[in-house]
Amino acid sequence: MGPRTRNIIENQLFRRQRSLKLEALQKQRSQYGTIDVADDEEAETFGKTYIVIIFTEKAKLRHCQDVEKIIQEFDIQTTLEIVSKTEKYLYLSASLDTLLRLADAAELEKMTTTGSMQKFNHGCVSDFLLPGMTKEQILHYCETPVLIKDVVEPAIRSYIQKGYIEDMFPLHDILYLDRFKLDLKRTTLPIEDIRNYFGSSIGLYFGFIEFYTKALVFPALFGILQCIMELNLSLVCSFYVVWTTIFLELWKRRCAGYSYRWGTIEMSSLDKPRAAYQGQLKPDPITGKMTLHYPMRYTYLQMYCISYPVVLGCVVAAGWFALYQFQIEAEVLADFGADSWLLYIPVIVQSVLIAIFSWAYEKLATFLTNLENHRTRSQYERHRVNKLMLFEIVNNFFSQFYIAFVLQDLKQLKYQLMMQLLIFQLLCIAQEIGIPLMAVLRQKYAKYRHKEVQPEKLSAISNKPRYEQAFYESGLDAYHSTYEDYLQVCIQFGYVVLFAAVAPFAAIGALINNVFAVHIDMFKLCNIFKRPFARRAKNIGAWQLAFELLSVMSLLSNCGLLFLQPNVKQFFSHWVPSIPDLSFVIFEHLLLGLKFIIHKVIHERPRWVRIGLLKADFETSQALKQLKKFKAANKMA
Repeated sequence: MGPRTRNIIENQLFRRQRSLKLEALQKQRSQYGTIDVADDEEAETFGKTYIVIIFTEKAKLRHCQDVEKIIQEFDIQTTLEIVSKTEKYLYLSASLDTLLRLADAAELEKMTTTGSMQKFNHGCVSDFLLPGMTKEQILHYCETPVLIKDVVEPAIRSYIQKGYIEDMFPLHDILYLDRFKLDLKRTTLPIEDIRNYFGSSIGLYFGFIEFYTKALVFPALFGILQCIMELNLSLVCSFYVVWTTIFLELWKRRCAGYSYRWGTIEMSSLDKPRAAYQGQLKPDPITGKMTLHYPMRYTYLQMYCISYPVVLGCVVAAGWFALYQFQIEAEVLADFGADSWLLYIPVIVQSVLIAIFSWAYEKLATFLTNLENHRTRSQYERHRVNKLMLFEIVNNFFSQFYIAFVLQDLKQLKYQLMMQLLIFQLLCIAQEIGIPLMAVLRQKYAKYRHKEVQPEKLSAISNKPRYEQAFYESGLDAYHSTYEDYLQVCIQFGYVVLFAAVAPFAAIGALINNVFAVHIDMFKLCNIFKRPFARRAKNIGAWQLAFELLSVMSLLSNCGLLFLQPNVKQFFSHWVPSIPDLSFVIFEHLLLGLKFIIHKVIHERPRWVRIGLLKADFETSQALKQLKKFKAANKMA
């Protein structure tokens, strides 16, 4: 084999061959009970390797051995393979007992035999063995690599910083990936399988995108009725207030159900720091353990003295650019007339530049948030999303608000909105399809082709299939987070709801786009990227607030469009000639009141979740009472 390649076709051919062979081994084992010893060892070793560490060319043999010794101190099993000067692999695995002890230390929430969620206790494993469950099934696919990584990474961080370690990632489970193949007969996504393999953060994203796509059916049908029957705009405003509120409230309930079953519903800001968090080691005031601490005053100084002034400057620049487009359109109109095709150019160029500005600002927002040094992943994501939404609302929708409420040209508003939405969807599809397509096209220009491992390397390789898989997957791109995926969905939601009164078909376009996009996202996650380490999440975080903000803004914008209609103006001028604008305030407040009532009526947690949490609290208090009685009895004895 030559140097690592990013060739997706070779990787897929290899995976398919391994999948067929492993399926045959499993079938042979189920039919005859025994299989060939070599094949059995191959299959078992394949399933026990959880993490691969790849060393750089800079790393010497002693560095590799030092890392191996450090990791072995945590009772982690290792296999070091020095294939060549440029290929050095360290495979990590662990016994079931070690993994269960790590799960206990990590305080993972697991379902007990009483039906409540409790922190896992290695000393009471039987309490977590549900009917028909074995010890091996207590931990999910996504949890074992993270348990090993969390205990190993801090100990070898110095080797990572010195450049001796190039990468560390979990290997894909080739057979498990077959569950995520496109199945036209399947009406829902395998959310539980996605969570069990990729973790709760990615599981919640696919759960949300599926729920949102199904919810889009209602505005899509309503948009068709809106066009056919020319519905009153007051009815349109009321429908979107009700739909957006019910959609977001029902998603909270669905999300609470997911996070309860996945053991993340009680996550808080006191959870462990993110990997990039910097600070000094000090005793934790709650647990007494040595943890990293960073003065919050420095974070606030960075936020209010640097980050937000920069964000404000970017927002002003984005608004100025949107206004400059109208000046260009006016000049084109004056020079070439209203029938010239050149009038399409300014809005097309603006739509493309909006996407470019969004990409550039995302990098800036990430850089500024990194400087703020937030402690937990949830805090970090919340502040990054807050910066991003301030800019994206102006970048994507300022021109529409200007046309609607300054120029008051609804015809131009409809044209501008549909053009921007069309180009936005095309760019999203191009990005979603372009990444896999470019990876496939590399096959044509790839210098190295798949061939058998050179004989002189075989002596250094203890397991050839495992080496081949690590070799190919090390060349795949790293998957960072669901950040960009949520951003696209959030902007799309804004296009659907902010000016629904003049764009009834926006929901239909979004619905069709999402049906394809969700499967493309799954394909990329399984084939284009390395398997990511699972991240725990109890909800979609700051994105929930972003969607709720757009929901309130849509209420105001659609009410404003309603009162721009000449017949509506005349009606209220006739009935309240002294203060016609007061009618807008009254109607808008009525819709806000309706939104608030729906919010209060629909509880954000289902009843079964609330009962489960109360039951867990009761069992914990009862266990504490029993412990106190036991200690008191021992003292008396």
